[in-house]
Amino acid sequence: MPADSPHDRTDSADGVDPQLVALARTVDRTGRRLSVLDKLVGQLATDLTALARIVTSSPATPSSTEGETDAVPAVRSWLLADDLDQAATDLADLCTWLGRVYLRYPRTDLPSCWLWHPHAVEELWWLRRAHADAYHPENGSWLRVGDWHDRQLPGVTQRLAHTIGSCELALHLPGQRAAGLPRPVPFADAAPFVAQTWTGSAGREPGPPPTGHQLDEADRLQRDRFTS
Repeated sequence: MPADSPHDRTDSADGVDPQLVALARTVDRTGRRLSVLDKLVGQLATDLTALARIVTSSPATPSSTEGETDAVPAVRSWLLADDLDQAATDLADLCTWLGRVYLRYPRTDLPSCWLWHPHAVEELWWLRRAHADAYHPENGSWLRVGDWHDRQLPGVTQRLAHTIGSCELALHLPGQRAAGLPRPVPFADAAPFVAQTWTGSAGREPGPPPTGHQLDEADRLQRDRFTS
């Protein structure tokens, strides 16, 4: 019988050509790679769509008080609030969030007078907005959520417990300790003279020498700090 040609010989027991086996494996690997590439392309398209929505969307809502197109800043301080309608809207939103989220956590009881403490409203307002950022459907992340639970929430609850935890609404009646006026900025009238000295000395002198009247006023302020 004539010898088999090299192309007719096979090395496998079942008579399958090894070259065909290798080709089939190559095609299979290529198919898997194409499948992975197709998933990556799909994910990229999803990410680009989300990014386009973020870029084209407005970060602020139109003002409802002036009837104009002026934008309301997304980051707002309660202590600097000067728009009545916006302030009322923000407080209503904060109260709803307090009931749905904040007061669900332990040791978050608020005294009856919390609204009468501007710094408490400020603390709770930014905590509420940080919570919204953490759970934002497009920009939020589990890292932000963890930071909110581990650091921001405990920080606010501890500060409020320390500053207003023992207060109550009756203490805000006229003449009571919680009904006092905001503390004045010490020696605000000296600011222009400090600025003049600082700039005139190229930063070598922090301010002009205190006057006798300023020293007397400083003593009074110091006594008030420890007797109030």
